[in-house]
Amino acid sequence: MISNPKHGWCNFKLGTFDGTPSYLTDVPIDILAAFIDYHNKGCGVIWFDEEGTEFTLVITPYSLFIIEEKEKPILHDFSEMKIEDLEKELIKDIENDLYGWANFITDDDVEEIKQHETEIRQRIAILKKYMRQ
Repeated sequence: MISNPKHGWCNFKLGTFDGTPSYLTDVPIDILAAFIDYHNKGCGVIWFDEEGTEFTLVITPYSLFIIEEKEKPILHDFSEMKIEDLEKELIKDIENDLYGWANFITDDDVEEIKQHETEIRQRIAILKKYMRQ
């Protein structure tokens, strides 16, 4: 789902949709929070900034949408996808490049990178806990 956190950009792929979020939002933390919100509140939303365009992922118990905002809004329906499978994929994507994601929105401050990595690990642990229930 998310990959290649380099030079302030990353890749996002869901089904046939491809996006390129920038570091202006904390992609790994925000997307983990959206899935945690889905378990806590019944829905989760994350907004991705592509610096000139944007898209929003909306997760509900019965639907999964991406709203792509370029010249005109476009609704992509991925309701056939299983949320549990996406959560597993997300965790795998982050854990496979944890160092890259810890560095994604930070400067070269070693303490800030460590703190960001700790926060990412904590959110992954929370999401894994929900997935076991």
